[in-house]
Amino acid sequence: MNTTGQDESTSGPDRRTALQLAATVAVSGLLASAAGTSASASTASGAAVAAGGPPPAVPAAGGADELAHYYRFWEIAEGRRLVKTHGYWAFDGPEIPFDPQGVHRLVDHPDTQRLKKGSAARAASERCDRAYTEMLWMLNRVFDGHPGELRKAQKQMHVLGQEARALMRIPSSPGAKTVLAPAFQLAEDH
Repeated sequence: MNTTGQDESTSGPDRRTALQLAATVAVSGLLASAAGTSASASTASGAAVAAGGPPPAVPAAGGADELAHYYRFWEIAEGRRLVKTHGYWAFDGPEIPFDPQGVHRLVDHPDTQRLKKGSAARAASERCDRAYTEMLWMLNRVFDGHPGELRKAQKQMHVLGQEARALMRIPSSPGAKTVLAPAFQLAEDH
């Protein structure tokens, strides 16, 4: 435990460890909850790729198709691009180099409430939690009969990303080797 009340991990990540949390949040947590499906449904979607089925694609700017972000996480974990070959999807594309020095060493078990009230760290974590909560509310509206609001929710995802990146620039304590991480807690003021 460090001076900000957060656990500090100093071990270096490997490719799979670095992506495990991100993929778990993206596939089984956030997306499954927002879509009103179970984690097993999301896992079944991933199994389709392993079995040669096409991954869901979402329109990108300019009309081209782009893999959903959880497949990008999977590509990083596998170390290769996912490409369609002979009608099947496989991780046979170009190699994706992995540099463990480029991975943020995040504090273990982030918790906004454990950060000192009034501190810059607490304020940054609260902003991230508010952005996360707002995004969940927007996605709930999308899947609750307002599909026209998807673009607004996507914009909020970018806001959340900006807040998370700002948070991850803050050391977990003076001289720490770890940085703060999003707690993904529902904001109390929402």
